[in-house]
Amino acid sequence: MFTLHLLKQKRIIKRKIIQAQDDPIERLTQIQDGKPVTVNNVETVSQHIPAMDLEHASGEVEEGSEEERVGIWGFARSEIQRFPALRKRNFWCIQRHSATAMHYDLRMQVDDGTVSWAVPKGLLGISKKGESSRLAVETTIHPISYTTYEVGADGRNFSAGRKGGTLLWDIGEYTITKPSSALDSTSDEERPSKRKRNSRSKQDSEEEGSEDRYQEDLFRQSLYRRIGYGKSRSIHFILHGGRKMTNHHFILVLASSNKHTFSSSGQIRKNWFLRLPREVDEYLWDQGGEEGDFWGRSVKTERTLKEVTEGYVKRPERWEREEERFKHWFGDED
Repeated sequence: MFTLHLLKQKRIIKRKIIQAQDDPIERLTQIQDGKPVTVNNVETVSQHIPAMDLEHASGEVEEGSEEERVGIWGFARSEIQRFPALRKRNFWCIQRHSATAMHYDLRMQVDDGTVSWAVPKGLLGISKKGESSRLAVETTIHPISYTTYEVGADGRNFSAGRKGGTLLWDIGEYTITKPSSALDSTSDEERPSKRKRNSRSKQDSEEEGSEDRYQEDLFRQSLYRRIGYGKSRSIHFILHGGRKMTNHHFILVLASSNKHTFSSSGQIRKNWFLRLPREVDEYLWDQGGEEGDFWGRSVKTERTLKEVTEGYVKRPERWEREEERFKHWFGDED
């Protein structure tokens, strides 16, 4: 149903653009540098925002196919300049998602996709004096192209007039703070050999000149390694390099198997707990709080979530090339 809604929106927008060709004022919002630009929700946005600012305010309405794409992931040059972490393999993003329930999505790159967790209460405002653990539900792997995408007016409406949509909250790099194989060793005899394997893995990565690849390897090991009987799978990591998350340490601990749930498409959703490491007591909402100008605005467009959900943004064309691999994700509410 969600995909059908997007197709209907596409046809409506196309009709609006065709009708605007005879209007010199509307034409200013449709032409840039002598070339046509697809603009979504023209009537709604142009009433409140000058034509010259329309593209920025709509969150780069359609990821510019004419803009040069660079780096290993093919992001637009302007996105790479704004978010240098996207040059690397160990990047992460956090998106604030207005869905059936409000939540934050933590996404970390591994193997050409982003492993994702939905964190209902977010990664801040957590304290060992109060709520020391938070639920983090592992969702399906998401496409790389979704990383910088802001989704407005996805067609869903919720209680109190809240609309569905997604805000790009922050982007940066992750560092795995403990070698994953050392976390769950089953015996003292096993630990030295595992340390040697870790050392070889790091040496191989350094020979390739890729610290970010080494961090991706550690993340992969944390996700998929074998663990000993009675042990819990855990991931110790730091989020840094962002505008908001500059040096924030966390631990993700997988809950017991009987705590898992299922998505609307029937896929298993593993429940994890987000915790603070021993050396951290709390991360607070300061500087105006969760809805303030610092924490509450997009790092891409500087808009609030309410402003983002007022408009409609077409999905990037690159999603079509990724749809087969991520077909189990499309249509979910994650």
